[in-house]
Amino acid sequence: MQEEWAERHRPKSLSEIVGNEPAVQSIGRWAESWRKGVPRAKALVLKGEPGTGKTSAALALAQDMNWDYIEMNASDHRNAASIRKVAGAGSMAQTFAPTGEFLSSFEGKRKLVILDEADNLFGREDYGGAKEIVETIKNSAQPIILIVNDYSELTRKAPAIRNLCERVVFRRLDKRSVVRVLKTIVEKEKVKVPTQVLERVAENAGGDMRAAVNDLQMLVEGRSSLVSEDSDAMGKRNQDRQLDESLRAMYAAKSLREARDATLGVDMTPDELEKWIEESIPQELRHSEDMALAFDALSKSDIFLDRTKQLQHYGLWAYAKEMMTGGVVLARTHDLRSNAYEYKYPSHFIVMSRAKGPRASRESISRKLASYMHTSRRCIASSSLPYLSNIAGNDEEFLIWLVRDLGLDEGDVAFLLEVDPDSREVTRVMSQAEAADVSRGGAEPRIARSRKSKRKLADF
Repeated sequence: MQEEWAERHRPKSLSEIVGNEPAVQSIGRWAESWRKGVPRAKALVLKGEPGTGKTSAALALAQDMNWDYIEMNASDHRNAASIRKVAGAGSMAQTFAPTGEFLSSFEGKRKLVILDEADNLFGREDYGGAKEIVETIKNSAQPIILIVNDYSELTRKAPAIRNLCERVVFRRLDKRSVVRVLKTIVEKEKVKVPTQVLERVAENAGGDMRAAVNDLQMLVEGRSSLVSEDSDAMGKRNQDRQLDESLRAMYAAKSLREARDATLGVDMTPDELEKWIEESIPQELRHSEDMALAFDALSKSDIFLDRTKQLQHYGLWAYAKEMMTGGVVLARTHDLRSNAYEYKYPSHFIVMSRAKGPRASRESISRKLASYMHTSRRCIASSSLPYLSNIAGNDEEFLIWLVRDLGLDEGDVAFLLEVDPDSREVTRVMSQAEAADVSRGGAEPRIARSRKSKRKLADF
């Protein structure tokens, strides 16, 4: 099997990282701080969407600093025991070269611990992982890098990460940067590819470098040259598009068809588009009567969207789009605002994002309980969860049993107790559950109830 180009041409040094210059500089400064000893921020969180160069930057840093590294990714079971064994031990111990030579960290020889996809900690296979990551950072004598796509998910499970780590944000790459890298790759691979094809690949990837390299390799596979028409065989990736022009064209439309067609190129579902239009109505329409009619049309669109979800009949999306575009625009009886506004990110998404932590915990517990109690998640969330939370808050032994039996994580326990995931109560419960797990050898997750506590989940 041919080696993937994304791995073969991975940058060997931070100086080879294309784009995200501020992020690369921050990583370099953090690494240099280790030359003076153990810095205040022992860990670095690299946050950003896939394909923006986070993992490449971490590996390139190890090469630049002449550090060995230990890497754990989503394919590993990152429970408390494995993290303590691999990352924890590696962060505390001195470094040994591959030849067995002892390298003292006091002489500048260090070992970089890389936890890739650190936000993906779910289920019993990652039991206690979030808590152990925090403990590893606190006790570390070696540099640690956490790589995440969803920073809020990581901090939901381990809020202490915010204070323990320095955060570096990676942005999506612009088209020119991606094309520049692709040109370098085809030169090294000795393949002739027209610039037009490279530009099409870069545009199609939407700022995801790994996706662009993989697409290019797919097109070139088994060939020594390409022509411009070869890019037509490439599927269209989902990517963010500029909404400003589409929305402005929609509001300036004179007919329903013009308004509808103005948003045809926007790569998002009608549900998402509706929120952008809802946020933009007060910006574009000057008179209260126009706003009232526009929101009335939007409410009719919302009815069709709800029916689409209930009936799973996506043909109704067409009616929803007619109302949210043409219906909103034709409600205008006065002139548009003279000034051009930059459309705001929908407040709906901001509110939902803030509620993501509690909502995720509620869904997590409901999912784990539903299969055990042979009922639906909705039923658990609406009727059973409040009682379960009350019982767990008054019966710690029962809560420990829940953790052991269902594989609840720190976020789940914190939700039931209505406390912070890093609180003493959560730490105590998780430690006792883990101790019970170890004493049982981890063979059978369900533990016996003591005589003192008669309540069981089956009774609940």
